[in-house]
Amino acid sequence: MGRLFWGGTEEVTMRKTKVRKTAALFPVAVVGLGKLGLSMAVAYAKRGCRVMGVDIQADWVGRINRGECPIEEAEVPDLLKKYRNRLTATTNMEDALRDARIVFIIVATPSGADGSFSNAQVVEAVRAVGQALRGVSRYVVVAITCTVMPGTTEDTVKPLLEETSGKRCGEGFGLVYNPEFIALGSVVRDLLNPDFVLIGECDRRAGNVMAQFYHRVTENRAPLARVRPREAEIAKIALNCYCTTKIAFANMLAEIAERVPGVDALAIADALGLDSRIGRKYLSPGLGFGGPCFPRDNVAFRAFARSLGMAAPIPEAVHSSNMRQVERVVEAAKALLPAGGRVAILGLSYKAGTPVVEESQPLEIAKRLAAEQGWAVSVYDPMAMERARTVLGDRVQWASSLDQCIEGADLCVLAMAWKEFQHIKAARLKRLMKVPRVLDCWRCLDQSAAAQVEYHAIGLGPRT
Repeated sequence: MGRLFWGGTEEVTMRKTKVRKTAALFPVAVVGLGKLGLSMAVAYAKRGCRVMGVDIQADWVGRINRGECPIEEAEVPDLLKKYRNRLTATTNMEDALRDARIVFIIVATPSGADGSFSNAQVVEAVRAVGQALRGVSRYVVVAITCTVMPGTTEDTVKPLLEETSGKRCGEGFGLVYNPEFIALGSVVRDLLNPDFVLIGECDRRAGNVMAQFYHRVTENRAPLARVRPREAEIAKIALNCYCTTKIAFANMLAEIAERVPGVDALAIADALGLDSRIGRKYLSPGLGFGGPCFPRDNVAFRAFARSLGMAAPIPEAVHSSNMRQVERVVEAAKALLPAGGRVAILGLSYKAGTPVVEESQPLEIAKRLAAEQGWAVSVYDPMAMERARTVLGDRVQWASSLDQCIEGADLCVLAMAWKEFQHIKAARLKRLMKVPRVLDCWRCLDQSAAAQVEYHAIGLGPRT
């Protein structure tokens, strides 16, 4: 059975109960129907929940109620259409809380100048939830799901809920910090099949409600970690920072390997990953991390450490290492390009499977190379072209296909490991490129093709 942990010390085993396959119309509300909130709403509807989604944008709510998906995320458009009978969107908080047993708040917490997260939207949402709770007589659990700075749940959310609802936490309502660990492009799958569920509970009853909910809604019977709110808030950003530290370490190995003839950083990473103390995840040499979570969580962790009067050498070193990766690839590309040459960049999103370009290193590489004098830059991405265009403008040539992008190029930079790029044949490169020369940032090109062209890769030492 799953284990419940309180404060990292007391360990309690869950009472054995018959596992229910779905949440059987368990009523929940989701406040904030952006990319993550809407994904959560349809995921829980899929598992049998009756979901009320709340958003302040009336046009957004209308589209959702018509079955029109306003976001780009795998599975969400199909699930929204399939489970419309279980999901309703509204702008009215009172309507949303009429039957809900759990209210998930998942709104934006943008980073401030020092890297810490802003609670402005959280406060606005919590105030609305608290006011709506005044008219609710039953016990409702409020779950803060968005990433916040440690102390937010107990020092900001709890007193505000008590003030606006007129109820006491643990009696009239429950409160937990319950972040999700997901990746864009696989949000629904990650929500329903988490490695573990983190519950920072203000009261035991709230934790029990959340445990029962996840016992029903997850597909993989994920273990639960039940801790205090501050412990959960620290754990959320600490986990992401640990992942970024592994990425930075892998890229340091790559840079070492590139200076040693005949050495492959990928082989070293494979060997290290066999040790159970290390593992293989996030240990692949490549570009640095990007997207809406990892970069800002690393900076926020540093800001939190500094607020405690501590030095933060690890997140600082990781941040510095990450910024260095773009420069390394740009310099490698410049060394491989002839004067007046043409470079094709395949991939612009921060990761494969999503159109998101926030903190995207492939996009930054394209931007940097386009700013150099004397080279033509063509770009192509299966999903991110529209968003990337707002950043790059007319400084690059926008290809409508992979073939158009690499045609006449002196160098092809494989900047992201999209499946479409992994099966490029050597004959295709030789036929279309002026010089069949590849700089592979993710070791994604099929090795039979790599052997037939001029091949360079991150983490690959000089040939002997």
